[in-house]
Amino acid sequence: MFLTVSDQSSTALHVLLRVNIIYTFFWFVLEILLFIFKYYQLTYAANAFGLEMAIIFMLSFNEFIRQFFGMKGNLVLEAPSLILFIVYGLFSSVGFVFFLVLQSYAQRVEILLSAIGLALIVIEIVLSIITIIRNSRAMPVLTKEQQVERMRQATLRLETWKKTD
Repeated sequence: MFLTVSDQSSTALHVLLRVNIIYTFFWFVLEILLFIFKYYQLTYAANAFGLEMAIIFMLSFNEFIRQFFGMKGNLVLEAPSLILFIVYGLFSSVGFVFFLVLQSYAQRVEILLSAIGLALIVIEIVLSIITIIRNSRAMPVLTKEQQVERMRQATLRLETWKKTD
């Protein structure tokens, strides 16, 4: 890493993706529990319950695929992976808007959970667009002499560090 001028991956995007992985699992478990509660407490239309349960599973699966492409695109600095991350983010946004507004019986907890999920997706999409733009610019390349000089400096720092211990 010390032979390049700078690292272009977004730390903020990476941290937010890690948080969103935990949040997606948390959202999935809570939604399943809420739907079990609603199944026994409320009357559903004939196909509404099964359809909404299927949407929960599809949205969670889509979220994990989206997060995979986001992590890969950010760490490997691949624009196509980040573009796929944005596309999957748009599909996930539609799913969260469904749970925010369009589901049969929306509870306050579900509205809050879906709003948080939607906010995370929007922030991640903005950060990934910034990362794509930042990575599309030409990154300065060190010459062979500059690389040798950096190696020499790193070796010198390592030797002085070993002597102090």
